[in-house]
Amino acid sequence: MPSTDSYDPEVLIRDLDENATENHVVDFLNSHFRELEDLENLNSTLVELKENEQSQNEKRIQTQAKTSKVLQQALDSFNVTVNELENLQATRMELEDALADHCSIVVSEKPIEDSENETLMKKLVKLQQQVDSLERSKQYLKVLVVADELSTKAKQLIEKSPQKSLVPYTQLAHLARNIKSNSKEAGHAVSHLDTYLQQCVDTLWEDMKNRLTKKFKQTLDAFNWPTPIKVPYPPNTTDKFSAFRKAFTELLLLQRPADVEEVSKPLESKNSKEDNVLLPPLLPMQIMVEPLIVRFRYHFDSKRPTNRIDKPEWYFSHVITTIREHSPFLTGAVQAIVDDAGFEKYHAKNEFIRCLLVAVTRKLNNSVPTLLNSPQIFSHTVFETLQFDQTLRELHMYTPPGQDEWGGCVEVFTGKKEWFKAWLKVEKTFAEARYNEIMHSEDVWEMVDEEFPDDEYKPTKSAAKLINLLELVTSRYKLLPLFHNRIRFLIAIQAELLVTYSKRIDSAVDSFGNLSYSIVRAVPNVAATDITGVEGLKRLCRWLSSAGFVSRTIKEWGEDSFFLELWHEVTVRAARNTGNTGNTGNIGAAAHNTGASPLPSPTSSISSTEQGQVTSSVNVDGAITVDEGTVFDDPAELFDNICERIQSLIVKNVSREFFNGLKAYVKKNNWSRSDIYNNDFTRQQIPKLNNQSKDTTSQSTIELSPELYTPLSDLAHSLTFLSNNLPDRIFKHIYKDVSKELEDYLWDRILMKKHFSEMGGCQFEVDMEKGLFTIGKRWIRKPENYFRRLKDACILLTLPANHSKIESKSDDKSQQRTLSQVISMLSDDELEPIAIPKMLENFGVYHLTPKEAIDVIERRVDS
Repeated sequence: MPSTDSYDPEVLIRDLDENATENHVVDFLNSHFRELEDLENLNSTLVELKENEQSQNEKRIQTQAKTSKVLQQALDSFNVTVNELENLQATRMELEDALADHCSIVVSEKPIEDSENETLMKKLVKLQQQVDSLERSKQYLKVLVVADELSTKAKQLIEKSPQKSLVPYTQLAHLARNIKSNSKEAGHAVSHLDTYLQQCVDTLWEDMKNRLTKKFKQTLDAFNWPTPIKVPYPPNTTDKFSAFRKAFTELLLLQRPADVEEVSKPLESKNSKEDNVLLPPLLPMQIMVEPLIVRFRYHFDSKRPTNRIDKPEWYFSHVITTIREHSPFLTGAVQAIVDDAGFEKYHAKNEFIRCLLVAVTRKLNNSVPTLLNSPQIFSHTVFETLQFDQTLRELHMYTPPGQDEWGGCVEVFTGKKEWFKAWLKVEKTFAEARYNEIMHSEDVWEMVDEEFPDDEYKPTKSAAKLINLLELVTSRYKLLPLFHNRIRFLIAIQAELLVTYSKRIDSAVDSFGNLSYSIVRAVPNVAATDITGVEGLKRLCRWLSSAGFVSRTIKEWGEDSFFLELWHEVTVRAARNTGNTGNTGNIGAAAHNTGASPLPSPTSSISSTEQGQVTSSVNVDGAITVDEGTVFDDPAELFDNICERIQSLIVKNVSREFFNGLKAYVKKNNWSRSDIYNNDFTRQQIPKLNNQSKDTTSQSTIELSPELYTPLSDLAHSLTFLSNNLPDRIFKHIYKDVSKELEDYLWDRILMKKHFSEMGGCQFEVDMEKGLFTIGKRWIRKPENYFRRLKDACILLTLPANHSKIESKSDDKSQQRTLSQVISMLSDDELEPIAIPKMLENFGVYHLTPKEAIDVIERRVDS
């Protein structure tokens, strides 16, 4: 069994006396020699000490004499005791002999319950147990006496010298710790002693705190606290500040950790090796905030008119005002006291805010049950809370002492899953209601009355309002500090609204396409003008502008720092959780078809959807690299696909209208005649448009075919409308596609179906040069470059036959370009195939293949 000396009260008291002596010497020197000038009193002090020493020596001599007498008496008593022990030894020997005689009897006896018949062995064991119990009780009582003495001593010193009162307090804490550890090592429990001692420590600490708190409150009352203390301080407040500083510092002496093992360590030492650990609140700051909290509760927790559930901004504004008014005093005088006391990790203003926020979070927690029944007020309260948190972060640079980040008061709502879901549901319901209101308005597809650059989409009212709604939703969750909360808003509200809007446009486009190209035209309640001509283009352009505007806007959002941070977090989490080394698929189409959100999962464990969304990789050294992208890539792709569909419909619509008007022109059968429109060109000069001067005053004897007037007019009208309602780049892209459709149609329906004389070729060339090509000159510098095949075909169709007489100022080389030469070249079997395109270029034909050139030549009646 281990020795009990380690928790012997006499040993502990001896150690405490040595410590007390050392402390007394230090206190004496500090009290008599505070400054260098005090050394002048050294001689007088030495004389005084020597006199004191002489007096003590006399007392010591007297004490020694008394002690010698007492020791002699003790020695005599000892000798008597030794004699008694010798007699007892002889008696013990006799008892051993008697015990040996009765040993067999003791062993053979059966247990008897009656105490009078107990054997001697049992009686001795019982007596030994009683002796041990009495010894433990004696030690127990000694510990209680020591604990009471230390507690009393600390209480006596707390008023005069709080610093000295910590000595017995610390000793009591060590005593409690030693008793607790030694009782466990001894293998038995000292009944409730360790618990009682810890209660003594706690009670003593509370008593010391209460006494110092009373003194501190008196200094605050001298300042008329909580009235803000303005800077500069009045000159008559010097004594008040000194008393305040002393009381504040004394309270900081009690700023000790709860663990008694570290009771002697300053708080800053405890956390010196720990980062981002929330520090406990400072006692004096808690006391300073108490009257402010009382005032807060008086105004906002009672039945006062200021306590309105629908006006959370009132108490937020009150707190901000309170912080602003007290900031000069906190950052100046109070911060200096905190730093001098060795609590450099504390920022007085932040500590003040933290203590004040206790009232705010209590108010919010108490308000939630009522807010859950008032969705609009609930949403407003959360929004105001986010604004309040942002003000504390940005204006007052607030972070809790010891931590790098602050979750904000909004954690009241986001910290509990049920409350966060309720808030998310409120915001989603509001957003959906607003969206339905937008889409059910009569002017849903009307263009907005605002000016936009020519190279950008001009949105419809529904698209503009949708973007405004999405921006409002962003403002609701943008200030949330945690990623998983922000991403849930993005997915549950914004992504769903984008998908819903894209489906609405897609559905309208599908209906338009079905009506436009249905074999059965008789559709009830649908006029033909609604899907044809400019009216049909108007509907398509509005859908295109809506989709294009939304796509461009969310792409710009994706490059915003806020959404880039979301994307980075999504990709990093995906790489960490799945080890994804590449893009496993695009979920945009899946979301479009199945209704799934084209955005990553908000959970910390990345879902399969998120795996399909992100593109990230893990390097050999474990570093995660994030590929370029944004959270809106897939939603933007949905709208881009819709834009492509609508552009395709516009091209088909414009082309179809032109083709319908071109029926008479296609039915013409006089291309092979030499007299067209009652003009005999065999006796006239045939002008060459491709060689003529650019002088606009030159006149040609060949006029535009009258069958082209109407279709060209309709085409010009459609293109003009498109150019006025679409961005320049989109219009040029559509014009290019329309040109390709028209070129293919004219190639297949006229060039490859009709036979042309030289005059017929010239007429076709005039129709193209003066008609079709001229339409686009308003927007395209060289529109003929979009009809290169037709342009080359016109050259071949207008080549003179071998017997034609040409009256021209052209050189001899150009006079030799005849139809017979082209035919001879194309039919020359000895000519290398690679040389044919070069030969065609000599005739001005650059974009036709040899086969296409042969097909055109074969349409000449004189070939």
